[in-house]
Amino acid sequence: MKLVIGLAGLPLAGKETVTIKLEELFHADNLTVSRHRFSDILRETLDLWGMPRGRANEQRLAQIMQRPGDGFPEGVLARAIKARLEKNTADVGILDGMRWNVDDDMMREFPADGIKSVVIYVDADEDHRFARLQGRNRNNEATTTREQFAVLGHQPNEIYIPKIGEHADIRLVNNYATVAEFEQDIEKMYREKLKGLI
Repeated sequence: MKLVIGLAGLPLAGKETVTIKLEELFHADNLTVSRHRFSDILRETLDLWGMPRGRANEQRLAQIMQRPGDGFPEGVLARAIKARLEKNTADVGILDGMRWNVDDDMMREFPADGIKSVVIYVDADEDHRFARLQGRNRNNEATTTREQFAVLGHQPNEIYIPKIGEHADIRLVNNYATVAEFEQDIEKMYREKLKGLI
């Protein structure tokens, strides 16, 4: 692997759009890309235990694994992801879902063995993120009230995300009405800041 890209951003800011567009751009330059999520390890663990997947079980498992006093050391998920990234043979690894300070610390441990890293923070105001939630209506999300949505951004697994944004190498703001408008910013960022890293 030559480059690891870490993505952070509150829910519905547009991280998935960034990932898809970057994959397209790297592929157009004949580079291979692998996608990684911290939740991959949690889902695989739940599968091994015969437990149902889902956000609630993933959050519970992450909290159990890192419970003070009797859990694993802080950053256990970050270390597991780093090991996967270092073994991966793709040219570029995109890591979606940085949430904790230890995730940011792990990304800053690169370059290791010639692997470079960059952290991208995807930002969007609450109005746009709530509108996207209403528009996609996944799992009956359209019934979520504005007040409920505001509370979601203050859950334990979300509160450190803006702090990662403060130290990110690149910040993208996605307060656009259309995906196409945001994709123009992603492409510009790719040409000006990412392409030269490989």
